[in-house]
Amino acid sequence: MASEHSSDYEVETQSDSPLEEKAPQRPHKSGRHVREEPTTLIELQACPLAMSCFQHQSFYELCQKVASVQFHHELAHLFVLHLHGDQSILAGVTFTLTPESVSLAMGIPNIGEPWHKKQKIDWKHYEPYIKTIFLRHLKRVFSFRYLKDEYAPLMRLIMKYFSCEGRFSHLYAYHIRLLMHFTRVRMMNISYFIFRNIERMTTFIQRKTPQQQLNSVYHFALIKILVVHQLGLQGITWDDFISHDSFRASRGVSEVEHEGEHSHWYECHDTSSVPVFITYQRGVRHLFAEARRVLSPPGVEGASLPTSTL
Repeated sequence: MASEHSSDYEVETQSDSPLEEKAPQRPHKSGRHVREEPTTLIELQACPLAMSCFQHQSFYELCQKVASVQFHHELAHLFVLHLHGDQSILAGVTFTLTPESVSLAMGIPNIGEPWHKKQKIDWKHYEPYIKTIFLRHLKRVFSFRYLKDEYAPLMRLIMKYFSCEGRFSHLYAYHIRLLMHFTRVRMMNISYFIFRNIERMTTFIQRKTPQQQLNSVYHFALIKILVVHQLGLQGITWDDFISHDSFRASRGVSEVEHEGEHSHWYECHDTSSVPVFITYQRGVRHLFAEARRVLSPPGVEGASLPTSTL
């Protein structure tokens, strides 16, 4: 079992949990985390329940934005690395992350009960969504298959758009809380939830090595929507912003998929000598694109230089 002092983020990315030791078990299928949001509306439009639920409070319009935006992996990575307090400064431009800025960029209301992933809900709220035979097995972490079949497609879409764990094997209290919101049982402030989700991801990522960071970034589309919106407010075009030297080293970046425990990392093909300046919780270090090498920041426990090029 994970320690009581382990971060919820790290627990959430585990694929199995011994909290279910008394429950029926199924073979585990390993594979990479798919943390990018959907790029089409096909799956959403094929789910009548999700279509009905997402029409409320303009969430379908947000999904349309997500599908149309060409998310930028390195932008999301740099955004969270440079996020300190409620501001991230990239290429000389200051971006603000607050529930209000999320609400304005996403076009969703900033109303409802503030909620984040560490909060708990009363067990009685689980009952409408959980199969009766599994109610006695419920723990803080429980199997996705405990969910009633009629809610499974909706839950998968909620996870793809809003919580972005990248896998669907286990659920937490906040998943039930999200279901309560989208099935209109109890309103939740989704702008606040997204804000806290990015904030928690930032805290986790800023103390990790570069390779660990790249395997853990998510909310790619939502971060780009936020950035593009705030660029527009400042009269800056996306093309002018992304052509800045700060992003030169990220051009030509591609994903290399790995089976098993690894999700993906970025292989830099641009051998330009221009470094990307990265800030870390415990210091400052350049991340070099040249020679296709990533240098781990000093001061991060367990960090070491790569022994060979990728």
